[in-house]
Amino acid sequence: MASSGPWTTWGYNPWSTNLNFPSGANGFVFLPLAIQNWPSLDSFTPQLAQNWSVHGNQLQINLQPKATWQDGTPVTSKDVVDTLYLDALTQAGIWNDITDVAAKGTKSVVLTARPGVPMVLVENDLFNGVTPYPSSVWGKYVTPELKQAVDSYFTQARTDPAAAAEGPAYKTMTTALQNLAKVHPKTLVGDGPYKLVGMTTQEQKLTKWDGFYAADKISVKEIRYLGNQQPQVNSNLLSGTADFSSGWLYMPSAIVNQWQQNPDAHLLSVPGTFQGQIVFNNAKPPFNSVKVRQAMAYALPRQKMDELAWGKTKPHAVTPSIPEGLVDQVAQEFLTKEQLASLNPYPYDTKKAAALLQEAGFRRTGGKWFMPDGKPFKVTLEMNSGWTDQIAAFKVADSALDSFGIDSTLNTVEGVSYSEDLHTGNFQIGAFCCTGGSPNPLLDFEQSPMGSANNFTATGSSAGRRGLGYGPKVNVPGLGVVNVPQELDKQIHQVASGPRMKELTWSWAQLVNQQVPYLEYADFANQIAFSTKKFNWPAESSPLWRQHSNGNYLIVVGQEKGEISPK
Repeated sequence: MASSGPWTTWGYNPWSTNLNFPSGANGFVFLPLAIQNWPSLDSFTPQLAQNWSVHGNQLQINLQPKATWQDGTPVTSKDVVDTLYLDALTQAGIWNDITDVAAKGTKSVVLTARPGVPMVLVENDLFNGVTPYPSSVWGKYVTPELKQAVDSYFTQARTDPAAAAEGPAYKTMTTALQNLAKVHPKTLVGDGPYKLVGMTTQEQKLTKWDGFYAADKISVKEIRYLGNQQPQVNSNLLSGTADFSSGWLYMPSAIVNQWQQNPDAHLLSVPGTFQGQIVFNNAKPPFNSVKVRQAMAYALPRQKMDELAWGKTKPHAVTPSIPEGLVDQVAQEFLTKEQLASLNPYPYDTKKAAALLQEAGFRRTGGKWFMPDGKPFKVTLEMNSGWTDQIAAFKVADSALDSFGIDSTLNTVEGVSYSEDLHTGNFQIGAFCCTGGSPNPLLDFEQSPMGSANNFTATGSSAGRRGLGYGPKVNVPGLGVVNVPQELDKQIHQVASGPRMKELTWSWAQLVNQQVPYLEYADFANQIAFSTKKFNWPAESSPLWRQHSNGNYLIVVGQEKGEISPK
């Protein structure tokens, strides 16, 4: 393979935001313990974990007996335990679920769940959030002092998170993370089916590693992981340079038409992987009024926005059937047909929008809307300047509001400043991307704009910031008056799949639908493009396409199951 330039000097550190950690590494070079079979909450495909079992409040993970690191040393329980302690420095979700983690021999790890935490939630956070790294590289940073600090901090944080964030254990963890982030290893020691043999700013070259415990099932000898800027992805596909693309792929209608002219080209649109929302500043007039937010739900032509931005043929996004806070596939899993039918779909209807504004004290004169205080109703739509597809959608919204009589301005803002504006509540209407698509509906609500990371945030770098400004105390159907972000944080760590999860899903769905703290406008699909010129791929009906939206995982599992191979 001819490279486009010299291999760059780089280092890898999964706990640093400043190093060029290879995007092709996860799944190819480093294995997760298991992969969730979306949209199931409790079905997983084993990877580095051969199997696992539950014994009371303990989860035992048994590692693949023949798994080794690419330096020839065995993968052991110490690697997993050390990784978990280092992940704790970044507030990894698994530490909200457990009270202890310990090695059991060289090939097993035992996690002890907190009282009241369902084991399926421990499995979800472990398998979705933890990728083991070698103790030969990182174990030296897991000191007895660090372990004690982690255990002390999380013990206190479960009952008094504010005090824990000010305590000595947290300070020890913060210092440890700062030091850890400076580490700059030059050798990538993985445990997966591929080794990284070179990398430029445009390409990562991976070759099959024969020491992989399931190497006999890996038939693709080499992977060239190309640059992932969207125009380059599309160009690589159309030129035949790339055989496959997945994940955040966005193919505009013109590119879709060109791609489908190739007889070997295939395009799937797997719905429901994540969601785009329109957010309102709930803390400031006029969007602190439920009627005004409902009016906007009618006044924004969401279907037209989506079709103009993403087209109609196997598009990257479609309009949700009902804006209740969930992608359609998850909503249909946890809500009955009768419940869904009772919710408001908010079709585009300017007459209903006008009636709601009038009920809220607005008036229209000379085709323009005026607020109850007599001032013109003017809004600024704010959008991340890097989200070019969503900018196209918001241009439709901007035009529609102007036509309706609301003076509208579309303002694009650089990404860091945009995020800051959302966290500080310095916006009127913005776009929020991207959440949803977890098979756990309560997690979808918790990660939504009204969740604790984005609404009256209490901890972390955004602590004390209002964000969305919704509530925080709200009368939730079926729950009464609760602190919304705090209640969602509690539920995701206490409620597993079953009748109670469905009851709570219905409560939150009603809240979002009735009060419109934010408005779903796009259920994004995972556009998957692949060519059958050189490779065999799973049938388009194969569940693998839906179960493994991460393209790296799909390629590995597809080979293990015999559904992906060279021709």
